[in-house]
Amino acid sequence: MAANTATANSAPAQRQVGRPRPRGPVSVIVAALIGFVASIVTSLFLGVAIELIGDHTWWKGKAIEHAKAQVVEDLSYIELFPKSVLVPDTVAFTKHMVRLASTPWEALNAAAFFERTRNAAPAPAKPMQRILQRLIVEIARVLEILLYVTQDTVVRLCVAFLALPAFAMACLLGLVDGLVKRDLRKWSGGRESSFVYHHSKHYTAWFLTAGFSLYLAWPIGGFNPAWMVLAFAALVAISLSITVAAFKKYL
Repeated sequence: MAANTATANSAPAQRQVGRPRPRGPVSVIVAALIGFVASIVTSLFLGVAIELIGDHTWWKGKAIEHAKAQVVEDLSYIELFPKSVLVPDTVAFTKHMVRLASTPWEALNAAAFFERTRNAAPAPAKPMQRILQRLIVEIARVLEILLYVTQDTVVRLCVAFLALPAFAMACLLGLVDGLVKRDLRKWSGGRESSFVYHHSKHYTAWFLTAGFSLYLAWPIGGFNPAWMVLAFAALVAISLSITVAAFKKYL
């Protein structure tokens, strides 16, 4: 009898342990910051890796020139929109952020190091010295590629920042449209669907973050970020509208 009572009492406790605990605002902010930093680090790693792979495949021996061209190209897209709701001069703002990101490199006098390795003397006769010199040259190439990839990532971060009003407008549009649909469902006796609500909520968060992460890591040029903003803003508006419309009829 006592054993049955203990088993019955432990069942609700086991169900509570298996149930996910709701996260508070502090944990949500911390998780968002960690995800933001992880996206930047991942984009830097992928950017350098793709440039190094392309150095031996697509743009033979011109990875540095290609990485530098990516920075110039992304800056040209920002020049198409010289004004923003957030900043009066988008070009000056972006170039200032790029200079800030390049400050540690300038403090270490990286440009002089890159120049010395490019103009290094012929390889010495001794095998160990030759291997060491070759290693230094390759390290300098990777670091120079990392410099331009970092600058390009900063430019793309500025593009994402300048696109925030578009995503805010998409969220507002989706919220209003979803509330209207929810009221129509409420007063017409429509059925609730927690399946639709939870899945659409998941996709709304995914669309808000996936476009940002995808754009940061996108390795190929010739991609106007305005199309990315338009596509993911529309997806956010649609998914948020479905989420709000599928929310409980009665609170």
